[in-house]
Amino acid sequence: MAAGCHTGFGFRFQSKLRVEFDGGTITSDAGLVLLREFDERLGCTAGLKHLLADERDRRYTQHTGLELVRQRLYQIAAGYEDASDARFCRNDPTMRAVVRRRDEPLASQPTLSRWENAAPWDSIRLFEREGAEWYCRHGAGHRRRHPEEIILDIDSTEDPTHGQQPLSFFNGFYDTYMYHPLLIFEAETGMVLASCLRPGNVGGIRQLLPLLRPLVTRLRARFPKRAIALRADGDFAKPALLDYAEYTGCRYAVGMPRNPKLEARVEGLRKKAERLWKTSGQPVQLFTSFCYKAKSWPQPRRIVAKVEYTVGGSNLRFVVTNRTEPPAAVFAWYNRRGQAENFIKELKRDLSADRLSCASYRANAFRLQLHALAYNLLVLFRRLVLCGTELARATVERMRRQLFKIGARVQRSVRHLWMHLSTGWPGQPLFCHVLDRLTTIRGPT
Repeated sequence: MAAGCHTGFGFRFQSKLRVEFDGGTITSDAGLVLLREFDERLGCTAGLKHLLADERDRRYTQHTGLELVRQRLYQIAAGYEDASDARFCRNDPTMRAVVRRRDEPLASQPTLSRWENAAPWDSIRLFEREGAEWYCRHGAGHRRRHPEEIILDIDSTEDPTHGQQPLSFFNGFYDTYMYHPLLIFEAETGMVLASCLRPGNVGGIRQLLPLLRPLVTRLRARFPKRAIALRADGDFAKPALLDYAEYTGCRYAVGMPRNPKLEARVEGLRKKAERLWKTSGQPVQLFTSFCYKAKSWPQPRRIVAKVEYTVGGSNLRFVVTNRTEPPAAVFAWYNRRGQAENFIKELKRDLSADRLSCASYRANAFRLQLHALAYNLLVLFRRLVLCGTELARATVERMRRQLFKIGARVQRSVRHLWMHLSTGWPGQPLFCHVLDRLTTIRGPT
């Protein structure tokens, strides 16, 4: 019985109603067995045990490193993002089943917290790249016709901090004390291929190239016939990134901050747009491109410009690129990077990746990787199992609500573990369909 819960409370709307926490072994997350079976067939989390160095004394440990990883990932996937949620989750029959075979309580919150704080930086760096490994083994093999290029959307996001967390700094752009995580998404699948935590006062391409170099190398080795393209906003328009993209043969389109010289180059086009707007009264969009050399660039580069004129006046936007398509096509391709904002929202809103509340910066860096891998596991599940269903384009929260948050009465015998789901649950057809789809899932190709 939960502490402080008055089960003798008299309900006014139904005087005969009584509530007690004595229903026996019942779970509210029975649908997680679908995700665990998917994981087992692909071998995603099984490979994580080789990434995390475990320096604990085996004589005094009850939970293996792989069990701790799985416990955290499946808690996050189910919506229990805090380590303190293990107080109850460690005894949940579904959580026990998806983490390990033996029916014993899982790790407690103190055990999980000590484990997170002990994660070495070398292991965290390996976790940062594991998303790319999952993509190479599973994420890119869903469709028969692959896109001609792999598009990497580079972005960062704010993670507000509270209290005196190490390396938390005030960021004037976001007007808050924060961390500043860096994320690289694959545009088609939405998977996080690489990520890292950064101090709140670090922006631009700081720590980007150490993430990007091994990622591009891995993708080139796995997909030698596919081009690689980069998209990023104006905060990443730094010479080092442009030089790297050109040196490695990557196509790119990166937002270019406005400056007087760029504005002067399109002044004639701006005036033309203003005349057209005054004549027609309709919004006007005009495009052009030209060569431009900044002082920090070794050679001129192509700038694509868009001039908009509406009732609110003119709006000028610039993109530096090495793509050869017409200016309007380049902007159309570049603007699709806005989908990365939706990936970030899902990662933060549905997976609580911004819940980095540890007192240790290293533990928070490790937590970010756990949240990213839980997100990737769910994205792969949606992409490979739920395609063609009503949840094919569902958010993580909707998937969780309709497929994972299922109440069940649990019984264990010598030979079997029974989960008795509700006879009147309307999600039965989808659940059975997912079970059928799981039989077609195969391991790495």
